[in-house]
Amino acid sequence: MDGPGAARGRPGGRDSGHREADAEPVRRRSPPGRGPYRCRRLAAGDSPAAAARASRLGYRVQKWSGIDLVFRPPGSVQALWALGTPPVRQLIKDLQTRVTGEVLATAETEHLWVRVGGDSTVQRARAGVIAARFRHYENRDGMPLLHDHVVLSAKVRRQDGRWGTLHTRPFLEYAVALSELYNQRLLEEICRALDLATVPRYPTAGQRPVMELAGIPEKLIDWAATRNTATMQRLAELADQYQKRTRQPFTTKIRQRTMARASHETRPAKKKTSQPLPALRARWRDGAIARVGEEVIDNLLRLARLAATAIRTTVRTAVDVAAAALEITALVSVHHGGRFRHRHLLAEARRYLTRTLHGHPAPPHTDTAITAAAIRDHCIPGDPPNPDRPTPRAHRTFTPAWAPNSPRSSTTPAAHRIHHCARAEAARRTALARAEAQQRPPVRQQEHTLQAARQQPLPRAGPATELVHPVTWPRSQRL
Repeated sequence: MDGPGAARGRPGGRDSGHREADAEPVRRRSPPGRGPYRCRRLAAGDSPAAAARASRLGYRVQKWSGIDLVFRPPGSVQALWALGTPPVRQLIKDLQTRVTGEVLATAETEHLWVRVGGDSTVQRARAGVIAARFRHYENRDGMPLLHDHVVLSAKVRRQDGRWGTLHTRPFLEYAVALSELYNQRLLEEICRALDLATVPRYPTAGQRPVMELAGIPEKLIDWAATRNTATMQRLAELADQYQKRTRQPFTTKIRQRTMARASHETRPAKKKTSQPLPALRARWRDGAIARVGEEVIDNLLRLARLAATAIRTTVRTAVDVAAAALEITALVSVHHGGRFRHRHLLAEARRYLTRTLHGHPAPPHTDTAITAAAIRDHCIPGDPPNPDRPTPRAHRTFTPAWAPNSPRSSTTPAAHRIHHCARAEAARRTALARAEAQQRPPVRQQEHTLQAARQQPLPRAGPATELVHPVTWPRSQRL
């Protein structure tokens, strides 16, 4: 998954994770046409045993020795870490380590599955993984990029105590949801410790916003994002070539594949020698001063706190679960063509909390409460039920209740009105967030506020900031 703060599963370039409804062994339903699929695998050169197993599972079995997850903070956090004072840098590094551990603990308890037996029965694995973490401080262009690589072993313990192989396909399906959890928790902890707030930023037109720390100049974020700039330039060229060659629309799925190609083609070779971190920081400071000026760099934290003070006086921090469920269903149905799964709703719920709370910590399990409300009130199963072989929740396909061919829409006279209200509400909130991002003063105006920033005392980083409007939604159990 591309984007700042992405926790990526990169074996073979596939992204994502998994989660089931219960711990009972379940069998995944075999797709129709298993005979022809087996013949195609045999014709492709697979052995009879491999073709038979691929026919049972519905996809070709690939062997993995491990999974590489990458945890990368947003660009504004990168700038604050690279150019901040030593206490701020150490705080961000400590929070990066803590939040990475929280996300890995979530993946360990909810997304570890193994297949056992000749019929490939899915069972939950025992808690516990073998992992190695190592940290990098720069990208291949030598610009600041604090990120952690976590390499997970594919070997896990089965329920009987024997060693088994991690079922990586469903594990990777939830990587986007884990990435959004990482972004949400990291920004919450940084805003809590440094008394900051977040705002949406739209680096790519038509795409979802990226949440950044308020008050950090966008020129400073773009200055450090050299790899992203090169990738987006190459992506525009490849998109133009694709449309001229095929005369077909540039869909989201094609854009994701083309993005991977653009990133690979613009990827420079690794440097054979590296500089010590103090030398890198000195070079980064000189480059940042040349871009935005020395006064901005010296008062970066004050500017961020000044912007956060203005945001906290106008932002309502209460969570309306019913409204959130309606909005994320509408957004997911638009982005995924009307057919989606639990993981898409869960990731969108976490994006919603990050976008609406502006750095305030969300109550525990609010994301799962929003997801459950969306499935209960606004979604219907997209596949016909099979009582003999119940489909696990992670593999169930949903459609919005207001879809033209859904049973609920045919029996509910106001289904079309619900659909239009959901779309209108999602569009209204998106427009408000986009207008707020456009109203942020540009870097030139932020430099004019340096006098006010210097006059503002630096408060000590303490415990969590109290909410202006406390969240009153009752704590619910995890699904």
